[in-house]
Amino acid sequence: MTFNLDTSRALRTHAQLVDLIQAVVSAAPEDESRAVEWKSGYSDLGSSEASFALARAILGMANRSVSVSAATFEGVGYVVVGAEPGGIEGQAIPDSAELLHAIRRYTGHGWPLWDPRSVDVEGVSVLVITVEPPRDGDRIALLQKGYQPSRGPLVPEGAIFVRQPGSTERASRADLELLQDRLLAAVSSQEAAVRADRIERARQLVGGAVSAAHRWADSIQILTIMSAGDRWKSGDWMEYVNTDSGRQMAEDMQTMKDSARQLRLLVSDPELLAPLAVAMQEQSNGEAFSGLHKSPVTGEARSVAYAHINRVKRAWDSVEEAAVRALAE
Repeated sequence: MTFNLDTSRALRTHAQLVDLIQAVVSAAPEDESRAVEWKSGYSDLGSSEASFALARAILGMANRSVSVSAATFEGVGYVVVGAEPGGIEGQAIPDSAELLHAIRRYTGHGWPLWDPRSVDVEGVSVLVITVEPPRDGDRIALLQKGYQPSRGPLVPEGAIFVRQPGSTERASRADLELLQDRLLAAVSSQEAAVRADRIERARQLVGGAVSAAHRWADSIQILTIMSAGDRWKSGDWMEYVNTDSGRQMAEDMQTMKDSARQLRLLVSDPELLAPLAVAMQEQSNGEAFSGLHKSPVTGEARSVAYAHINRVKRAWDSVEEAAVRALAE
């Protein structure tokens, strides 16, 4: 017999938990899974025997792998007490504070996250404990207090349990490796997020610098063309600096410098740093415009300026092309 319940979503409401209990009653013993564990009931939930058994089930659910748990009930686990295949026995449930205190002796406080619910079915109460889904980065859920059963060896503090299909067992070496991978997965995710942020920032810097380089080149090219007129004087350069266009050209030059400096701090790929160094070297060659400050401005001086402007544009275009390759994810 299969477990007759939609497992694609977590069960949260009272009606959904009633459906869960009824599905347990209709199930076969072998239907107990990694997501659902059932127990016929206990005479005293506050006893060491009962509270340890429930804590063991909770810890086992919390130590499931993220991928395995996510396959059913959106990762939530359920411990049903007072119902099993074939019938509902019911469970006397103490005050919630008393129950929490009893179980937390073994699970500890804060982690794992679980919540006990009293669910009325067919005139009796059944305890349903929901255990929240494990997540990457979760620490391993450990037994917080040793337990000595009436028969058998002591279960020591720090014991690790993992929910398996149909049972909760002590963790094997393979289970421990998976739990360590789960713990470290958050570090990998954080590193990936930091890298993605750095890449996005670098892309923005390159895009802004290339746009600034083209605006600067267009503006300085117009000035170079204007220098061929008979009315152009060297003092006209100083007047131009105080115009809106002149201030924009100065801002564009500063944007290129600032972007290059920040990019050197953000990236280490020589494929991008090499053309960036060339662009900055070309950009800093102010001597290319020295001939435009003399009167009259010769055609040779304008040719030198045009060549320099084109080299700067090509250099920043090369930076953009390198960034496309170097910053690809």
